[in-house]
Amino acid sequence: MGDEGRLPAGRDATPAPSVPLRVLMIGRPTGRRSRRLLVVVPLALAGLLAAACGGSDPAPAPAPGTAAAAANDLSGVTLRFGDQVNGVRSVLEASGELEDTPYKIEWSQFQGGGPTVIAAQTGGDVDLGVMGETPVVFAQAAHSPVTVVGAARIVDPAKSNFALVVKKDSPIRSVADLRGATILNSQGTVSQYLVAKALEKGGLTTDDVKLVNLQQGAQAAYDRGDIDVIASGGPPLAMMLAKGADRVLMTGTGVLPGVNYLVARNGALSDAGLSDAIGDFLGRLAQAQDWYNAHPDAAIAIVKPTYKVDDTVARALIDLAPLRYVPIDRTVTDAHQREADFFADQGVLKAKIDTSTVFDDRYNPIINAVAQGRPGPS
Repeated sequence: MGDEGRLPAGRDATPAPSVPLRVLMIGRPTGRRSRRLLVVVPLALAGLLAAACGGSDPAPAPAPGTAAAAANDLSGVTLRFGDQVNGVRSVLEASGELEDTPYKIEWSQFQGGGPTVIAAQTGGDVDLGVMGETPVVFAQAAHSPVTVVGAARIVDPAKSNFALVVKKDSPIRSVADLRGATILNSQGTVSQYLVAKALEKGGLTTDDVKLVNLQQGAQAAYDRGDIDVIASGGPPLAMMLAKGADRVLMTGTGVLPGVNYLVARNGALSDAGLSDAIGDFLGRLAQAQDWYNAHPDAAIAIVKPTYKVDDTVARALIDLAPLRYVPIDRTVTDAHQREADFFADQGVLKAKIDTSTVFDDRYNPIINAVAQGRPGPS
């Protein structure tokens, strides 16, 4: 295995035989699938995390528990998930992956992306959430008690689910034309990273443009012409382009790492029952995402009511940049470190941070088992 497949220093991809094992059943026989995966997950991986989130908040080691999670009683466990527009819940339900969960799930909906989910996790109100990578960079710099436990990567590296968008009649034809433009800059999000990289590519700095940070009303400001350039991603991007009034100035292809993270509250990882529930949830989510990718026609029925769009926009969103869950390895952590270094070099972060400490790969065996059940190359 080359360096790109190795874990950060201090981690061991293969636990010693003496390490206790936890057994999780991933995959339930439903009307949609009959595949069931038996996953053996180590209770302790050597040298997982020395310190999460800047070193002042030690990341929890895998919680000690009974020999097999299958024998654990998780009926008293409630996993609190921070969703956005029911995006995760709708896929899990449609794929059948929410059937017979041995624990309860409490769903909360958030506006404002990853930063709002992390704020709720920091306050102890949410255990788990999905987001892009950039919010985690700023969360670690702020010593927020969160850890990345899962990663989903865009399957086709030629695609991206983020782009800088301008009006069709805009005089801005390339990133070099951004000088003097008013640009939406959603701080702490993937959009901020894309904007910064676009300025760098155009040989510009933040002094050459006007950056506007709006938590509410950004689309309306853009539609009025108060903003020249907007960074958009996922459903909003698909919906914007479907109107035909805008064009893509620059995509995130080759610029953004193209990943989404499953992020856990450190306190949840320290709890034996919640730790088991998080691993089980990740396995279900990974399989649900595979189902979503493999059944685009069925996925349309999820996307339409969730985002209130028609068939054409729903299909465009599904095809935009499909994701697939992958193990947390050097390809994931190195890209994250490069992003954090970029923000430090730009002066956005006060100092460089060691981002390897914000990752926990204890659930990699679950993802590896899901990958083995995929048809063709994984």
